[in-house]
Amino acid sequence: MLRRFPFIFAVGGLLLLTACKQKKQEVPVSPDHLPALATQPDAQSKPIVFLHKTFPVAKSVPFSVEVPPHSVIPRIHGTFQSFVPRPGDDDLSDASTDVTFLLMNAEQYTDFTRNPAGSTALYSVEATHNHEVEFVLPPTNDSSVTYYVVFVSAAGGVPVKTVNADFGLYFGY
Repeated sequence: MLRRFPFIFAVGGLLLLTACKQKKQEVPVSPDHLPALATQPDAQSKPIVFLHKTFPVAKSVPFSVEVPPHSVIPRIHGTFQSFVPRPGDDDLSDASTDVTFLLMNAEQYTDFTRNPAGSTALYSVEATHNHEVEFVLPPTNDSSVTYYVVFVSAAGGVPVKTVNADFGLYFGY
């Protein structure tokens, strides 16, 4: 047993020296010694305003928005008001000025152009003259995805409505 003791002692000493050497080579981590992270400017942190205007709606008016590739949490946010301007009077905004709001992907929009009554939408707001929209879209992969915001004149009321809309594409919550 005594013969094995020097061998075990020598191996244990080598392991201890190796552990101490490795420990001495470590660089302390502190706020002054943090490694630099490779960062790229986040072009998607700023909203993309794709609709900021007042326009007439007789039947339907579409607006497209392209969601860039690699967008993790894209969302459409905005407001719209429909009205009929009258000279010398405040804008008339009531049920006679209602419009329907639709948010569609490219396939749904193609179906809508062929058969408006038989189409579907990701999100819709039925006949109203004042509404706020907030809708989170699916993330994108390596390519961009196009969506359509469509305003449709509701049945009845005045034949041509005026819509004031402000919409943007935002990223994150």
